[in-house]
Amino acid sequence: MELAHEDYGGWVGALGVQMTDSEFEAIGEEAFVPRTRTRGAGVFVVERKQWDGFQLDLGGRIDDLKSDPDGQSQRDFSPISASIGAIWQFADEWDFIANLDHAERAPAEEELFANGPHIATAAFEIGDASLTEEAANQFEVGLHYHGGLVEAKAAAYYNRFNDFIYLVDTGEVEDDLPVRQWTQSDARFRGLEGEVTLQLTDNESGRLDFRAYADSVRATLSNGGGNVPRIAPARFGSELRWQRDQWRASLGVIRYGEQDDVAEGETSTPGYTLLDAHCAYHFDLNDIGWEVFLDARNLTNQTARVHTSFLKDVVVLPGRNASFGVRAFF
Repeated sequence: MELAHEDYGGWVGALGVQMTDSEFEAIGEEAFVPRTRTRGAGVFVVERKQWDGFQLDLGGRIDDLKSDPDGQSQRDFSPISASIGAIWQFADEWDFIANLDHAERAPAEEELFANGPHIATAAFEIGDASLTEEAANQFEVGLHYHGGLVEAKAAAYYNRFNDFIYLVDTGEVEDDLPVRQWTQSDARFRGLEGEVTLQLTDNESGRLDFRAYADSVRATLSNGGGNVPRIAPARFGSELRWQRDQWRASLGVIRYGEQDDVAEGETSTPGYTLLDAHCAYHFDLNDIGWEVFLDARNLTNQTARVHTSFLKDVVVLPGRNASFGVRAFF
């Protein structure tokens, strides 16, 4: 339930309540987590105020969560989150953006109570019923340029985790599966991201845009604990996008770098480049929108392994492939 209020002293926003009641159960060979009922209640508020060239956003949330597993003791959590963000338009086409937030997360059922083979990740997972709330303190700054033919944005962030929850490889084997343990440690995440879009043409032949983007993140455990496992590698890509009347098409390439900043027992992943193409035709018929499309992916037939996947060493992304279809919008 959410209640939005009218302008009050220049502030606009909303407050609300969220109630949850869920039951998680795995059965058969995948019963690696006991049946667990989770009940939660949360209250939140978000507010915004604008001055000439300046915008301030505030938010806050308090939750009360109870996880009650069969045959084990109930766990209670009270995560609290708050945020403040600002946008300063210091020139006609320039914005400076800054965000500071504190976010807490209660452990999930599998993180607390897992004990058995998890078929989806091909591992024997062991939870830790003593896990506490994960807390993150993040600071982000960025610039946004919005000109007539060019739009660009760049940002940098630093995230300090207290009691970061992650799955660590123990090096042991159980039921012919690697054993992984849910655990906690303080961690630090640092990242950069950027994007620029150029309008190349906009005439009777259609509109043609060029977009380039890149991002990178580095994540380490505190006190010499090494690297956080399964962190995405740096990537950069570009795309040409064309649109005219009911037609649109795009051609894009993205390069994923090698990831060798790995945790103990984790294998590195080689880089790869994906080339994709898409085209579509849209038309309306009897108040229903229709779209005929053709998508072609991995045109150079690269062997691509997703480093964040638990199964990357045995499963690769599809090779060269194409799909044709029809979409309806109503």
